[in-house]
Amino acid sequence: MKFWKSKKMAMALALALVCSSSLLALAAPGEKTEVTADTFDYDSATGMVLAKGGVKVVRGQQTMTGQTVEYNSKTQDAHVSGGNGVQVTGPDLNMTSVELWSVGGKQLIAQGNVVAVKGDKRLIGPRVEYFQESEIAITPQGGTIFMTDGNMTADHIQAFLKEDRAIGTGNVHIVSEARKLDATSDLATYYGEKSGQDRSKIIMIGNARAVQDGNVLVGNTLNLYLDDKAMEGTGRARLVITNPNPTTGVPQNKPAEEVQDNKDN
Repeated sequence: MKFWKSKKMAMALALALVCSSSLLALAAPGEKTEVTADTFDYDSATGMVLAKGGVKVVRGQQTMTGQTVEYNSKTQDAHVSGGNGVQVTGPDLNMTSVELWSVGGKQLIAQGNVVAVKGDKRLIGPRVEYFQESEIAITPQGGTIFMTDGNMTADHIQAFLKEDRAIGTGNVHIVSEARKLDATSDLATYYGEKSGQDRSKIIMIGNARAVQDGNVLVGNTLNLYLDDKAMEGTGRARLVITNPNPTTGVPQNKPAEEVQDNKDN
């Protein structure tokens, strides 16, 4: 077994040059990985690297910081933890958490007070799993995704970031202050401007309820068109229209109620 220790130095890991992807999969193949830390333990026989104290990992345009890094050069699995948390910064993805795992150089798993930012999307939750090739992020323990149109909170979120689409499952709550919208349901699918749909919309299924400009629409399935500030109920839906005060424009306490039955759906 070949084993050595080094203190207060930067190590350019030659082992990363022959890997199919980088340390923590933070850059393209073939680039040099540089790890800076207070102490190093490296076992060349097993390929295990243990770096402690003010750890900084730089590869390409990506930088990761933490207190402790354990990296297996043979499996490309890594675990980063310690200190005031872990931070990953770069042009594509920024993330902070208490701990971070990299699985096979293809998946990042962040645990503990996670905040992940990619483009105009931001995900927060106790755990975020990010698949780098497909650009899909999952919050398996619940969380919130913030988008340009508002935010969605659910027990489980699957965000297709490349497709500008997100699915919330369980206790879904959507809020858009800009569009004066507050909606809840069992399941919701959000389609943004870049999703390929004809317009931005949210499809809400199961115990769906949406309030917009004081008007309430309730049904099993609701279609909310964000650009038009329009709501549509399919199946049997109930619409409660709040009549504004003709003088002040403020909704009155006694709303008018209408029942809609869209039998063509």
